[in-house]
Amino acid sequence: MLKKITLFFLWVSASTYGQCYNGFQIGDYHVASIKSDGTLWGWGLSDIGQLSNTLFSNPTPFQLSPATDWSKVSAGDNNTFIIKSNGTLWAMGKGSYGLLGNGSTTQSNPTLQQIGTAANWQKISASTDMTIGLKTDGTIWGWGQNDQYEMGNNTCCANQLTPIQIGTANHWVDIETSRGASVFALKNDGTIWGWGLNLGGLLADNTVMARSVPTQLNTDTDWASIHVGAAHILALKTNGTLWSWGGGEYGQTGDGLSPSLYRSYPRQVGTDTWSKVFAGWKVSFGIKPDGTLWAWGRNDVGQLGIGNTTNQFTPVQLGTDTDWVDVVSGGAGNDQFTIATKSDGTVWAWGDNQVGQYGNGTVGNPVYVPTLMTGLCATLSTDEFEQENVFTMYPNPAKDVVNLAYNLTDANATFEVFDVTGRLIQNVALNSVTGSSELNVSAYPAGVYLVLIKQGAAVVSSSKLVVE
Repeated sequence: MLKKITLFFLWVSASTYGQCYNGFQIGDYHVASIKSDGTLWGWGLSDIGQLSNTLFSNPTPFQLSPATDWSKVSAGDNNTFIIKSNGTLWAMGKGSYGLLGNGSTTQSNPTLQQIGTAANWQKISASTDMTIGLKTDGTIWGWGQNDQYEMGNNTCCANQLTPIQIGTANHWVDIETSRGASVFALKNDGTIWGWGLNLGGLLADNTVMARSVPTQLNTDTDWASIHVGAAHILALKTNGTLWSWGGGEYGQTGDGLSPSLYRSYPRQVGTDTWSKVFAGWKVSFGIKPDGTLWAWGRNDVGQLGIGNTTNQFTPVQLGTDTDWVDVVSGGAGNDQFTIATKSDGTVWAWGDNQVGQYGNGTVGNPVYVPTLMTGLCATLSTDEFEQENVFTMYPNPAKDVVNLAYNLTDANATFEVFDVTGRLIQNVALNSVTGSSELNVSAYPAGVYLVLIKQGAAVVSSSKLVVE
């Protein structure tokens, strides 16, 4: 009971009183984040408006908007998408090919603007030339370039300037884009799907150039999360094992095999389990359950943070610390940089810093091992310690019924709902590992609730539920 109350207190206090950052989203050379008070901040490159100005360098964090109701942020290579707490979508930066979804192909857009009128956006993933969005009703939408069937509707090749629904399915739970023209999505049944350009075997096939509609990539039904780099994929299964495929010429797939091998199907990366992974520009990072941080792939300028410039074809540990909880990487070529967070809220960075990507007021002077960024701190929510994508809940906000789907590693799990006072108002035993159910919220007073999925004493998923 004490752990339960503590988790709820952290969730409330962080969202109300904290002034640290709730994670970091990285584009090519800019960083965007939302503070715990709902304000939007950024630093780094903003030459075409990706951070609300047109300056080449912004080495110190600055507020991008006076609003205080921002909820989620996603960074494309040269643009930024932000979702407000009311579910509306906003964007700025590069708009070529219709990338912003605002009906225009204007390249530079330094003014933050609302995209459409929909108020149920959940996640955005932006590539170099197209953008994909996931809504809370489980549908997927796309906009931007469509020369490789990126819109997934069997049409080519006109640009799509405003969001259009991809297919009719409404049980998608996660989306990812490559840096090019490939799109990937995860369904609530644990299957992975892909469409667009089949670069480097990304679409798990060596016989096609592109897929014109969403196509299941393999028969497995236990995928928990997907993470896509420039042209390689890291995917976690529900048992914590890590798998990869796609381009591996610099070792970014972590399988230790030949750089020239055409990797068109998943291969397991070692035998260990992982808590979190990230795929960047021909580099990969992972955090194990013991809090250790590992890296592999291209390392010509020390971008892996291991203190040398040798490419790594299998995971190599960064130092000996055991308190890492998050890692993200940006940039391209030999201009890559990485930001990582420890469990004490400290923020660390390494790699390129030519436009102030570190966010500590400096420009240039790259470092090749994790270095503490004085002046930056991160708010640690319960999901920093959780398994990924084990639980989905939609629609959210809800009025009457909420659909629940779960994919766990233990049949003896519980589903718990707390009100804003921390009072437990519902507790349901989940007797199967994988399943779906409905939650009737018609009798709930309008407001915000905390939903926890627990396996024994461990919280494996936490979500906010809004009841209207």
